[in-house]
Amino acid sequence: MADVHDVAAAILAETGPDSPMRLQKLLYYVQGWHLAMSGKPVFPDRIEAWRAGPVVPEVYKHHEGKREVACWDEGDPDRLDAEYRETIRWVVARYEGFDRHQLSAMTHDEEPWRVARAGLSDDEPSSRPLSPKVMADYFGRLICDPDTAIREAKASARLEGLEIPEDTMALARAVGAGQLTTEEAIARQIREIVGR
Repeated sequence: MADVHDVAAAILAETGPDSPMRLQKLLYYVQGWHLAMSGKPVFPDRIEAWRAGPVVPEVYKHHEGKREVACWDEGDPDRLDAEYRETIRWVVARYEGFDRHQLSAMTHDEEPWRVARAGLSDDEPSSRPLSPKVMADYFGRLICDPDTAIREAKASARLEGLEIPEDTMALARAVGAGQLTTEEAIARQIREIVGR
């Protein structure tokens, strides 16, 4: 495993100066996607379910009070192996169009943060850790084949006490098979809801 400070330094080497909040969210995404793709964490440090989204407290201690972080003197990207550097480059490229507020909002909609904050109000502080297993499962569903993704989404909905209607499942299968775009499927659902 890598040192989280080396990972933070590598992220900043890719992004250039960035906000601490955005750095924290990118650390979360690096960990989540790497868990899904390799089954292993990048770094051993806890990611906690804070109000503003996932936060690595060890990194927070070093940027607390700063509005921007230009470099990470505590780490060295050259200490990372090629596998970790590739994950970091991939994550930074995937999320480069999102600002810190958008990334924070995205993490609030994702299962790892929601599960860790279960029972807490949005403004309640928390140091509960995000589960690496939940992260691996959640991000893994995003990269698996469509049938597996649909099965797991349906199972997750059931765990939350929800049932997905069969017509919605049929649309999801059509999107997964390339027969419909996501936009077309959403438009059909909206027409059905409004009765046209």
